[in-house]
Amino acid sequence: MRYSLMSGAGNLFAVLDCFADPLPPDPAELARAVCAGKAAGGLDPRPDGLLIVRPGRRGGACAMEIYNADGSRPETCGNGLRCAAKLAVDHGHVRGAHFVIEADAGPCETDVELERGKVVRARVSMGVPRVLERATLIELAGRPGVRATLVDMGNPHCVLFVEDERTAPVAELGPLLERHPRFERGTNVEFLALGAGGAFLRVWERGVGETAACGSGACAAAVAARELGRARLPLALNLPGGVLEVSEGERGVVRLAGPVVELSNGVFAGRHGQAAR
Repeated sequence: MRYSLMSGAGNLFAVLDCFADPLPPDPAELARAVCAGKAAGGLDPRPDGLLIVRPGRRGGACAMEIYNADGSRPETCGNGLRCAAKLAVDHGHVRGAHFVIEADAGPCETDVELERGKVVRARVSMGVPRVLERATLIELAGRPGVRATLVDMGNPHCVLFVEDERTAPVAELGPLLERHPRFERGTNVEFLALGAGGAFLRVWERGVGETAACGSGACAAAVAARELGRARLPLALNLPGGVLEVSEGERGVVRLAGPVVELSNGVFAGRHGQAAR
């Protein structure tokens, strides 16, 4: 299996060009294998998920399918869409700087910036968000409850405001909230700190764990901050892997922009094989 390892502000994906190669027979199993970690025969560094970029079927220039590290299918992925845009343009499957990517959550308008013929930055439309609950109390067994704002970006998000994201209990609260009985499909969990120095964010992603960046999570956090009167859009969010910018377009559509880069490419030798570079 040929792949490109791409980073969207630190969010890592193994990306398959299924314009050129056939679709894998079991993408979920393949995602678990490539994201298993070096010791288990996966790629190094470990991707957060697997992306399939293929021809569009509903009028889009291309289509993206995404599988989390555990093989599950998220409804959308902002950084994944931006990586898909880079592969489609860099590999010559899509021409022009503005096009539409088909995704499970619907068509996504996409703009790319090029340097020396390669995409270095991409912006994607993430749809119209829905704020489901504001500062609602979520009870936790055996520990104090937390206040969270719940946002639907096409996928579920639980946004917590914290004093300092660096000391926030991401590894403890992340999995507790991800699998909380309140969320039937699970949820992504954002830890957002706002101050004079800017907006700082860490994200626990459903089906993955903590990641260096999360595009839909950045959108959800920015929307929650605006809803509670704590920030305005556009908003730049500083994540461990880089900066993502969230803005609002026509009819309330939220847009996500940030850097995208190809780190390496190679061949994955199989479910328990090693990556040959």
